[in-house]
Order: sequence, then structure tokens, then C-alpha cells
Amino acid sequence: MIGFLVITALSFGVQSPAAPSPDQARLKLDPVFGEHMVLQCEQPVLLWGTAPPNIRVHIALGLVGRDTDTIASVHVNAKADGSWQAELPAQPASFERYRIDILANSQMVRFEDVLFGEVWFAAGQSNMEWPLSRSEAWPALLERMAANPIDARNLGAIRFYQAAYTATGAGGTWDQATVDGLAPDRFRQGSWSVTSPKSIASMSAVAWYFGDELLGKLDRPIGLIDVAAGGTPTEAWVSREALAGDPRTSELVRAGNWLDNEMLGAWCRERASQNLARALEDNWQIPQDETGPHHAFQPGFLWQTAVEPFMRVPVRGVLWYQGESNAGSAERVAQHEAIFRRLVESWRAAWAQPDLPFLFVQLPAMNREHWPAFREQQRQLERSIAHTGMAVTLELGDPNDVHPRRKQPVGERLARLARHLVYGQDCLHTGPRVIRAYLGEKHITVEFTAFGDGMGKKGAHLPAGFEWQDQEGRWRIADVGEWRSDSAAPGDLILELILATPERAQAIRYAWAPAATATVFDSDGLPASPFLIRIEKSEQRED
Repeated sequence: MIGFLVITALSFGVQSPAAPSPDQARLKLDPVFGEHMVLQCEQPVLLWGTAPPNIRVHIALGLVGRDTDTIASVHVNAKADGSWQAELPAQPASFERYRIDILANSQMVRFEDVLFGEVWFAAGQSNMEWPLSRSEAWPALLERMAANPIDARNLGAIRFYQAAYTATGAGGTWDQATVDGLAPDRFRQGSWSVTSPKSIASMSAVAWYFGDELLGKLDRPIGLIDVAAGGTPTEAWVSREALAGDPRTSELVRAGNWLDNEMLGAWCRERASQNLARALEDNWQIPQDETGPHHAFQPGFLWQTAVEPFMRVPVRGVLWYQGESNAGSAERVAQHEAIFRRLVESWRAAWAQPDLPFLFVQLPAMNREHWPAFREQQRQLERSIAHTGMAVTLELGDPNDVHPRRKQPVGERLARLARHLVYGQDCLHTGPRVIRAYLGEKHITVEFTAFGDGMGKKGAHLPAGFEWQDQEGRWRIADVGEWRSDSAAPGDLILELILATPERAQAIRYAWAPAATATVFDSDGLPASPFLIRIEKSEQRED
């Protein structure tokens, strides 16, 4: 029997109905959890659900196949409305299967295949949603699975919860059944699954390869909660209260129909209006609230349906791959900085983890006008928000396709960030980071760090893609005259850019074209982020 755990923060004032419904009189757990789940190791786990009113609920935790006493047991009373909650003690990471029994009167819910390991929450839009079966490395993964039977210490230790939505960002006009499915309590479904070629075919490729890399490096079970939804803008993932409480973002949730709010950008509003065209024209009863009809693009709606239900599920960190829907204009790019900050702040508050690791993907190369500025904003956000990490993916993009198929290295780069920033492992994880640019007699010197053992094999040729800005604001190509290791700081790299009149240079930028080519790599082949920095007269470091 598959039960469910509900995870919601008491501080958000969730209210229970005055009297239990017939369904509430049954012993239940919230469906965000179920058989085959992975629970976060080394942290207490909160379980709750409904039972017959005022009944004693017994929860027992044990190991499958062990004839020993129960590891832990908890007893709580269901309230008059049938609601109950209980906390299980923290458990170590283990490949052994746990059993959880919940009993109330003659009713019982049992899970017989539960692991304790590392749980990560993956969200964003279509590139995070992109399935394994449509990624470049899918045939190789199938061959690997066929050659190596799955057991508890290889791919069988990766478990995942995959959200399924009524509808997300695809085009077309929706029918009555789809519109009815926009009700918040119906919009998201999902369940936990174990690894098999069939079950993982639709799983997020980025999240999967992240988990696969972590499993190999940590030797712990991995749980992936995948709630990504195609096309969704950042503001859909932030609560309306959080957006309204910040003057930089409050206009996104101002009074009135969100479909008419020009602050939200044309593409999202036009796509949503297309989806709802028949329902609006024929005056169907569209599920809605005070800001207008529900839709995956509505500010706050994915928070309500995909984030808030999980916010008391203990997780180790967040994986985020999103931005395409917020990079369509200069105005939307400028607006995104504050929205992203509210996203991180509000999620950390919801999980009651002020240092919750937040790892995100920088947009890759593609022929879209405003992506260079968006990538630079992402670089600055990673530098200024503590406990975040950014996976640079510049060379993994497709100039003409918003959905590049090379997802395995994206997931592996996120895993490198987690290994270093979260688990304390010593590994290259960022790609080269620009430190500073300063004026010389006949050149501009640009310094990088985090190179490892030197320039990567992908960067065997002289680095290129640098430009300098003169005093009139014009950008000119800058050639690399020399590049060498910094003897005072082994692993760092110095590039000397040749300029005819270096004293006129105001700023330096690298890989600034929409579909730029990466030319600067570390010794493990990780690329440097595109950047734009001011040229300093003194040798001041950027970070």
C-alpha cells in the first residue's frame, strides 16, 4: 500500500476544516511521499496526514528483514478534524531498506522500501524538465544498465519523485478537462519510483546525472524530487506574499488580472492567453484567485502547487535550471535579479534552512539577444548570495535550439558544485573565475583563478573572445598577447591583452556574444563564465 507524507510549514498558517470529511476519516499520509522514497539522512523526518478523529496513531520505524526490535516508535493523537503529525528521529545514510508502519485502530499504512540518503529538490523550466530519453547520452545509459544489473549500491540507489502536471508551457488551446485541472489541488500529481529503463525515461536528465555522479562519489542513496515545469518564469515559483513584500517585485502581483500585467513580459502572457482562449471566450468556470485565472505561468502558482507542499520535507539542497522565460527583453533581465533573490530567500525561509544550498545553471550559448546580460547577472548573483553555486555551460548550448541535448555534463557540473560546497570534497568545481583586470604600460592584464593544473585540453589554442571598451563606450576586439601561470599563486592564470591605447580602456568583457565560443577552461575542462568587469588602475581583486 502506498501512503503519503505531507510537508508544509506551520508558520504559514495552514488551516484545517472544522469537521473531517469521509476521506479524512481514513488513515492517510500526503502523496508527496510514498513507497520507494528516499528520506534525508541525518535529519529528523516529519510525517503527517489524517486519521479518524481523536484516534491514537502509532508510527514505527524498522529495518526490512531484521528480526530486531523496532528502531524507533512514535505515538500521537489525531485532532478533532483528523489531522496528525509526528517526527521520526534522524537516521544515518544506508543502503538497507527501512519499513515504516502507521496504525490507527484497525487501519494500517505500510512502506516497505524506504532508504535514507541524500535528497535534492530539482526545479525550473523545460531544460530541467528535459527527459533522459531525449538527451544525447540516453543510448549509452541504456547500454550501461543492460550490462550491469541494478542493485542497492549502483543505480538502484537512485530514487526519484517526478511531478506530473495538468499542463505547463506548451502552445495550443486547452479543452475543458485541462482547464478544470488547473485547480490547485488537482494541478500536480506524482509518485516515487525506483530505477528501471522504463521509469527513468521521462526523468529529468540533468537531475538524474547529478544524482548518478553523487552516488558514485558519496556512496549513499540519492533521492531526487523533480518538480520542473516547462516554460515557467521565475516569478511563478515565488509566493505572492514574498513578491508583494518587496518593492522591487510587488508590481508583479499588483491588483488585477495577471494576464494584463505588462510587467510580466509579453511571451508568458501571450502563451497563457492562447492556452485559455476558448475558456475565456466561452466563459468557462476557470479555477482562479484574486489575481486571475490559474496557469503554470501565473506568479506564485508553482510555489503554491509544487514548492509549498514539500517545504517541510528535509532536503540537502536545491537544483535550479531556469531563466529562458525571463531573458526575453532588457526589462525582463533587469527585473529578474530581484525575483531570483526573493526566490532563494523565500525557499530558505520555507525550509527553515537559512544556509540551504542553492545550485543553479547558467544559460548556455544561444542566438538570443539578451542572454549575455542574463549570464552576467547570474554570475553576479552567484558571487553575492551565500551558499550558492553556478554551473557554467557555455559550450554545451546549441545556437539555434533552446533545448540543447547534452545534459549529462550539466548534471555532472552541478554535482561537482555539491561535492565541494556541500560535502567538502576537494575538486575543481567552478571553472576558471576572473579575479581582476588592471592597466599595464602596453596591455591590460586579466587574472583568473581556479585553473587546477593549468589550461584544459579544450583550451589548447590561445584564448580568444575578449573585447575592451573605450572612453566613448565602443567595444573593440582585444587579442591575447601572452598567457602564463602566476608563479605567486600556482593554479592561477594571467592573460595579457594587447591594446593599441590601453590607457583609453574602461572595461573588459569575455564571451559576450549570444552564441559565444568558450576558449578559457581549467585542467578538468570546465569553462570560465562569460564576464564584464571594469579595469582598475590599482590591483584590486574582484572577489
